[in-house]
Amino acid sequence: MPTLFKSIVLPLAWTICVFYLLSFDTSGVDGLTSIWKIYGIDKPIHFGIFFLLAYLWTHWLVQRFNRSTSKILFTLIAACSLFGMGMEYYQLYFTNRSFSYWDGVADAIGSVAGCWMAIKKPLWK
Repeated sequence: MPTLFKSIVLPLAWTICVFYLLSFDTSGVDGLTSIWKIYGIDKPIHFGIFFLLAYLWTHWLVQRFNRSTSKILFTLIAACSLFGMGMEYYQLYFTNRSFSYWDGVADAIGSVAGCWMAIKKPLWK
């Protein structure tokens, strides 16, 4: 397995990318947010972003501690979900974007699915 998948670099880099993507001010982008909402891809985007976030962190944590425990998974799901909802509040107060509970729900569901997939189809086997 490539060394990149064994290090913390990939999950940490994706976490930074998620912060940037969700902090990005879309007010200057002509119609981008309205296109996402019209075609209904806003929630699947949130789901996918947090699916990958949880998948990468699950992969690293399980590999690092050499076991798959429910405590690790529960903590990771809670952390990713809180990060998603925290980013919604961050968008509300510090960016030109809107707050959405449904985005937070999509983030949480993506986190659960990412952890589940990492356990069912791990990169480390």
